[in-house]
Amino acid sequence: MITVKEAREKALSFLSKQGLEREFIENVSVKLDDAEKLINISRKKQPQKILEIGTFVGVSTAVLGLCLPETKIVCIDADLPVTLQNILCVKKFEINNEKTNLYFVEKVLQQLEILTRFTLKRGFFSCCFPNKEDLDQVVNYGIKPEDREIIGPKVCEKYGPFDMAFLDADHRKEAVKQDLILLSRYIRPGGAIVLHDVGLDYWGQEVRQGVEQFLKEYPQKEFRIEGEIGFISI
Repeated sequence: MITVKEAREKALSFLSKQGLEREFIENVSVKLDDAEKLINISRKKQPQKILEIGTFVGVSTAVLGLCLPETKIVCIDADLPVTLQNILCVKKFEINNEKTNLYFVEKVLQQLEILTRFTLKRGFFSCCFPNKEDLDQVVNYGIKPEDREIIGPKVCEKYGPFDMAFLDADHRKEAVKQDLILLSRYIRPGGAIVLHDVGLDYWGQEVRQGVEQFLKEYPQKEFRIEGEIGFISI
């Protein structure tokens, strides 16, 4: 059985050869410790079907695919240009790559020979940049938000219910809350929603506040945190 470290390294190594700076990928992708927690939770749940929201360039996607060889995975991503993703990050890198996220996701899954177990969907999950500052940056870059539909409800209806979801998309609290409200309707009883970046930094606080707002409306749900990984039991 492949280890999480080996799976993550395979993805990082391949993507860095595709013209993406490794430090940039490392900064915005799931870290090794978080990836191991994600896979540990996943193996306990033994999911037949996972929904991943926010694939970026496919590091966590590849880890899930390699470490869960019997699982089918549906991925949703807004599929923004990598250069724009860099602009939206707190820490900036010298990135000049106009290819979009799903271009790299498909490439790495093909290279690892696991693409056939994946369904890749382009669009927003539950909402489109509820934060005006983020939206303005996207529009100023030249992206028309209306060119990317909100596809979460359709995807969930067609491919759900899911045994587990991995949520690592828009970290603004408004988006997190809306994503969780939609997601919670399509996770099977006994399943879980795993969230990334729930630490104590700026984005972690945003994600936590989004979860807290969700739990006020769904108080019967249980939320636990292990480092940068949080999970809600359904």
